[in-house]
Amino acid sequence: MSEDPKFIPIQEAPSHSTCGCGAAHEERLALDVRPIPHRLRHPAVLGAVSSLRVGEGFDLLAPHVPTPLLAQIDQLPITVKHTLVEAEDGFARVEIIRVG
Repeated sequence: MSEDPKFIPIQEAPSHSTCGCGAAHEERLALDVRPIPHRLRHPAVLGAVSSLRVGEGFDLLAPHVPTPLLAQIDQLPITVKHTLVEAEDGFARVEIIRVG
């Protein structure tokens, strides 16, 4: 991950999950929003989610369970499935997949 604050920290993360299309995907994207300034986090994630094609997704890494952000994602004019994968003090991982 780049230490340069001008770059959004998106990284390839190996995974063997599926998007529901029946094909296994070897790589998953992870968007770590923890180093993104707070006022830019929601717009960055909403932009990333909006750019997904059906069947694509990424893991969102956040400093807490992003309940208000997930509610905003649900208001987008696309259908997105989000699943809390893990949560502990100071960290949450949410799988986000566009399904329609």
